Amino acid sequence: MIKKQTKAFGKIKTLCACALLCAAAVSIAYVCKFMTVGSIRITFENLPIILSGIFFGPVAGFITGIGSDLVSTAISHYGLGGLNPIITLGAGAIGFVSGAMFRLPKIKNTSLKALLAVGSAHVVGNMLIKSIGLMVYYSYALPAVLPRVPLYIIIGAIEYAVILVLIRNKGITKSIEKLK
Repeated sequence: MIKKQTKAFGKIKTLCACALLCAAAVSIAYVCKFMTVGSIRITFENLPIILSGIFFGPVAGFITGIGSDLVSTAISHYGLGGLNPIITLGAGAIGFVSGAMFRLPKIKNTSLKALLAVGSAHVVGNMLIKSIGLMVYYSYALPAVLPRVPLYIIIGAIEYAVILVLIRNKGITKSIEKLK
C-alpha cells in the first residue's frame, strides 16, 4: 500500500487535522473579535495552534499558526492589506514553541511538559513577539501592551487545563496517534 506523505506534516491525515485546527483557530478568533476590553482582546484562538504543536510537532504548529493568522487577516475588514508580519510570526512562534517544549526529552512528566509548552508559547508568541508587532506597526506605547501579560497568564492557565484534559483522554490520544 502506498502512503501519501507531505514533508512538513508527515501523512495527509496529519495535514488535514492541522487544517481543521487552523480553521478552529480562525473561527475562535472571529468570534472573540467582539470580546475586547480597551485595546485588549480576550481570546482562546491560540488553543488550537498550541494543540497542533503538541500533537504534531513544532513545524506543524508553526505552519498552523502562520496559516490561521493569514486566514484571520484575510477575512477581516482590512484584508491582507492589514497584515502585520510580526504578529503573524508571533502566531507561528506559538505553535513552534509549544511543540518544541512538549518534546523536551529529559522531561517525562506530561503535566509539566504541557505547562512548559503553554507557558513558553504565550511568553514568546504573545507577550514578546506580538507585543513588539503592536508597538512597531500600530505605535502602541509600552504601557498599552503591559496588560497583555496578566491577560495571557489567565488565558494560558485556562488553556493549560483544557489541554491536560485532552492529552489525558485515552480516546483522544489514540485518535491522534492514528493521524501521525
